[in-house]
Order: sequence, then C-alpha cells, then structure tokens
Amino acid sequence: MQSTNIHQIKAAIRDQAFLGNARVSCSIGNIVAIRRHKGRILALIRCWGGRWYPVESMRIEYAGCSLLS
Repeated sequence: MQSTNIHQIKAAIRDQAFLGNARVSCSIGNIVAIRRHKGRILALIRCWGGRWYPVESMRIEYAGCSLLS
C-alpha cells in the first residue's frame, strides 16, 4: 500500500528521531524529512547529499512489524 498521508509519515519520522521505535525508509535509504511540493512527495534521504528526492513509495516499520509500504 502506498501512503500519501503526510501527517502519518511525519509522525513516524518523529518517532524514528526521538523514540527510536520506528523506521521510515524507501528503496534508496532512510528518510529523515518529508514535504509535498506541486502534488509530489519529496523526501530528504540520509547520506544522499541534503537534496530532496521524489519518492513514490515508502515503508514505515514500528518495532519490527511493517505498517505501510
């Protein structure tokens, strides 16, 4: 399933940063920030040069179980 709910993705990124019980990733790597621009979802990916990349699907995992992909 593909998620376009920005609030749910941002909540998972906050949990990833401060609690450590979540992981948000895509095929390139771990996502550290997300935003929407002109209808597209752009992600800031760890260790990829501080540039915003368009992503089509992402995976949110909480404590080992996959919620969205």
